[in-house]
Amino acid sequence: MTMPNLSSVDARVREIAALHLDPEFGAPYWIGRSRALNLRAAQIQSVSDLALLGPMDAQALAQLPVEEFIPRKLIHRRSACVIAETGGTLGRAKFAVHRDDEFEAAFVRPFVTAATKAGFPQGVNWLFVGPSGPHIIGKGARACARGMGAPDPFTTDFDPRWAKKLPDGSLARTRYVQHITAQALNILETQAIGAIFATPPVIESLAEKITPAKRDAVRGIHFGGMPVSSALRQRLHELFPHAVLISGYGNTLFGVAPELHYSDATGIDYFTQGTRLIYRVVPLGAADEHQRIAATIGYLERGQICAHRLDEMQFIANMLERDTAVRIPPLEIFSADGFVLDGLRDPQPIIDATTKPALGLY
Repeated sequence: MTMPNLSSVDARVREIAALHLDPEFGAPYWIGRSRALNLRAAQIQSVSDLALLGPMDAQALAQLPVEEFIPRKLIHRRSACVIAETGGTLGRAKFAVHRDDEFEAAFVRPFVTAATKAGFPQGVNWLFVGPSGPHIIGKGARACARGMGAPDPFTTDFDPRWAKKLPDGSLARTRYVQHITAQALNILETQAIGAIFATPPVIESLAEKITPAKRDAVRGIHFGGMPVSSALRQRLHELFPHAVLISGYGNTLFGVAPELHYSDATGIDYFTQGTRLIYRVVPLGAADEHQRIAATIGYLERGQICAHRLDEMQFIANMLERDTAVRIPPLEIFSADGFVLDGLRDPQPIIDATTKPALGLY
């Protein structure tokens, strides 16, 4: 694997812009966007030039066929793709397409690299308590388990969209939580589980219902779906004293940035691997989005996360995420493993009139 450097990031930007904005063989969505902006691919030479494309139209990802985002040059390779939908927390689900090799680079290789370095167990049985169906995390859980030398994970039936429709505190929601928990407990009680992948509250709930011997047998815990507080992380460390704890930040559209460092004082530090996914941290506030995506903040300052996905099958630029984070510099000790870009410290959801805090399930 060739290790990326900062100059190779701009080279990838030029390559992806030339592919997707090509007036004849590019992606229909980006051809239309570039025409509307009177913009040519040659004008995009670096990461900073991506701001010329303006903020990403998130609704286009929810309303248009995926073929609108696939370059015409590559449309014949659709059979080698993974298709997935977002959870639809803030409205209609958005669609993502990842070619098989891009799926590996987005969801599997970063986790396997970080988990291996952290001492996550190899070859043990996994329990995955989370969404499957159209959700990318279920596909990723299976691939990550196999990437760590494990068989296909034990799983539960879990529909997060239905769970989020059930009012907090209602009988229906209580029974649904019990339904999920009962499935997971049956697996934990009957099978030799060495690793668990679930949301932090689910893991804590399961831990309180199984024997100490079963908890001692768990050697790896992978968090997903929502942030984990330092207090809960410490609690899980006490409940699973022999387990390596590792978290990931990401979503269906972009992929995963794995945890590379943690401290009680500052929280979790996440970094992307390679040059296909760039997380920037831009100023918060009421300023025009076009101005904010072109701006930047200093290291150790908190701002809104802005993401670029530089893949051949789907290109997404200037997507303002619904999270804030602290911008941090790369960790030199991980540069040989391809983690060369700025990272995110302690991502937290933006809670306002249009968003809701995450539910306890997912």
